[in-house]
Amino acid sequence: MEQINKVIVLLENEYIKKNKPMQELIIRRYKNAKNVLESTPLESLKRELFKIDGGVRAYLEASSDYMNPLLGEMNKAEKLLDKFFS
Repeated sequence: MEQINKVIVLLENEYIKKNKPMQELIIRRYKNAKNVLESTPLESLKRELFKIDGGVRAYLEASSDYMNPLLGEMNKAEKLLDKFFS
């Protein structure tokens, strides 16, 4: 949850600066993932409920900002989910 919150804050700060529709979509997906974590019993969690996969690629397609530290944080969030469900 902490990593997802961190990514949401970073994405919202980026959105304020650049205001791109793709960023808004990624923010919604991360907020949805946070909601799933907060409202779904642990034993009912499924990987398919989290729609954050591909966020790094989508962000890069929209901004081409390859050096943005946000990308590393998004990647960490995806990897943590992979580890949790493996």
